[in-house]
Amino acid sequence: MSKTPIFHNVPVKLPQTSLGWSLLIALLLVIVGTISFIYADGLTILYRSWLSLTTPHIQLEIKPESTIIPADGNTQIYIDIQLKNPKDQLLDGTDIIVAILSGQADITKAEKPPADVSKRIFLRAPNQPQVITLSFTYKHLIKNLAIDVFDPNPPAPPTITAPTNGTNFTTATPTITGAAANDNKIEIYADGVLNTTTGITNGSWSASLQTPLKSGKHKIFVVTINKYNVRSIASPTITIDVQTPNPEIDLLNLRIKPNPTKAGTTFQIFVPISSNTKAVQLLMDNNQYPLQDTNSSSIFSGVIPAPKNPGLYRLSLIITTDSGENILAEKVASIQVN
Repeated sequence: MSKTPIFHNVPVKLPQTSLGWSLLIALLLVIVGTISFIYADGLTILYRSWLSLTTPHIQLEIKPESTIIPADGNTQIYIDIQLKNPKDQLLDGTDIIVAILSGQADITKAEKPPADVSKRIFLRAPNQPQVITLSFTYKHLIKNLAIDVFDPNPPAPPTITAPTNGTNFTTATPTITGAAANDNKIEIYADGVLNTTTGITNGSWSASLQTPLKSGKHKIFVVTINKYNVRSIASPTITIDVQTPNPEIDLLNLRIKPNPTKAGTTFQIFVPISSNTKAVQLLMDNNQYPLQDTNSSSIFSGVIPAPKNPGLYRLSLIITTDSGENILAEKVASIQVN
């Protein structure tokens, strides 16, 4: 005769108060959070945190020779790795692991790194432009480095769209306009000498010459330079003719005080000029200094810093007329600096 098992009903006592329910919910949240933490690789995070607390503070520093390199398959740069303890003492870099995370490159280790370096590696450029990402790992320390491998071929030469060849100007600082690829800059040359640098916006550029031209014919060409400092060949050269009116300067009453002057001090200059003058700048030793007509008397003056090196310095003027034309008055005076 079989016996029927007897089951006893064990009553489950649920919390009877709001505080009890709150504690039960809190306990469930802790259990769910713990499980989620483990599945989210929380143990690894705890391990690394433990290492950070128990391992002496170590400095891992990456010092590349350069972060850009031409894609020529030949150029090589070195990357130095310094590992230092809390006393700023250099540590051995044998256990530093170097890995390529993205891109392609040949990496070799220096057999005898410099005395102030834990480890040195050499990176040889690939033949194709790309970004190489390197990883440097020492125990729990990880640092990444990006190397930009660029196209070494010259960018396309820019063009001058205005002015056209043979254009006449009545200003000493004509505006030059053209087209070029974006992310480059433009250098404008006048008679073979760099005159002006400007940027490129939406494939076009425009700039007035920064250094005024004297009356006569001048040859203009431009060059583009990309962000890696790779230069294009020069654009076709154009010739412009600058014919500015003679400025009406009262040279007999032009005054410089003191003259001679001492190097590193200052001097004053007073320039009487015709009444249709809007602005005057003093040009000395490739520097420009604005003068002011403070009394509206057509006498432009200013306090000018003297050059730091002794010598005889020629003074020129850049005169802007009321109509906006710039005129170069060359070597109107000189000052002796002792």
